[in-house]
Amino acid sequence: MGTTKTRNILIDVARELFATQGVENTTIGDIAVAANKGRRTIYTYFKNKEDIYYAVIETELFQLAHKLQSEMQKNLNPAEKLINYIYARMGLFSETVTRNGNLKASFFSNIHVVEKSRHRLDIREKKMLENILIEGNEQGFFNVKNPRMAATLIHCSLKGWEVPFIRGDFKDLGFLSADNKKNFVAFLISGLKEKETLNIV
Repeated sequence: MGTTKTRNILIDVARELFATQGVENTTIGDIAVAANKGRRTIYTYFKNKEDIYYAVIETELFQLAHKLQSEMQKNLNPAEKLINYIYARMGLFSETVTRNGNLKASFFSNIHVVEKSRHRLDIREKKMLENILIEGNEQGFFNVKNPRMAATLIHCSLKGWEVPFIRGDFKDLGFLSADNKKNFVAFLISGLKEKETLNIV
């Protein structure tokens, strides 16, 4: 079995255990048994449990980025593409949190580990958003003076609801219902279509 395949199996097994038992309650031995591998094999790929956790987070973020990139390939006009991107991001994030069970307590809220892992995803996301805005300017859908700044602001807004969402702050608000998503997105991008916009965006 190739080294990459073995490493991926260990990451997937660890994610399942973290999701069902929690990170703190999962040991290297648990991962070894569940993966049907020796502890020595695990230490061939990872220094410790924190290193495995880092790999799990990075893998989840990579999958999220890949799915978002696929959404970008859809044949939509820039306005529809931006709305679809935000909808897709909300749905994918919800799916990731739900799928990871007990891991959600630390997923995206462990600032030290997660922010280090998601730096590349943040860069990719902001670039994707910037490209949508530039395309929208060119086709007359948006009037954005500074697409890079606007992309950063949109990205920060999207990241801002992640931890409250994990904590359950939106649980009773139907945050991901069709109507609420529509209102949230409309509120977020309404200024992009104004003829007179602030210089920063």
